[in-house]
Amino acid sequence: MNKKEHPSLTYHEIDGLLYPDLQISGNPEAEQQPLGKYGRMALNHLRNHHPQRFLILQMQGDLMEKIHQVEQEALERLEQLSEQLLRLQPMPETEDTLLRTRHLNQIKSTAEELVLNEIVLRPR
Repeated sequence: MNKKEHPSLTYHEIDGLLYPDLQISGNPEAEQQPLGKYGRMALNHLRNHHPQRFLILQMQGDLMEKIHQVEQEALERLEQLSEQLLRLQPMPETEDTLLRTRHLNQIKSTAEELVLNEIVLRPR
């Protein structure tokens, strides 16, 4: 085999041992960005329920980019749904803070459930 056919790896040295610089994705910036709640959920769901797709995305170097896309899409959709639900079910006109908080929590949990089913738990 020709040496040019093999990808070149870079190494870093720690205590006299060389370790390869491996990346999960082809985009180093995507690996450095922390995952939020929905990104972690999507990653775990993909790993546990669709292991073949997880490995394919990992080998192609697209895994973290896809997961960050899912995270961004979920956050945008959650905001849209929360606004729509708040328009359909307006805040109660009361001084009771607990009642108002309960109302907002119900809207948030409904929107989150829809986002989980539509976006986060959908295989990519």
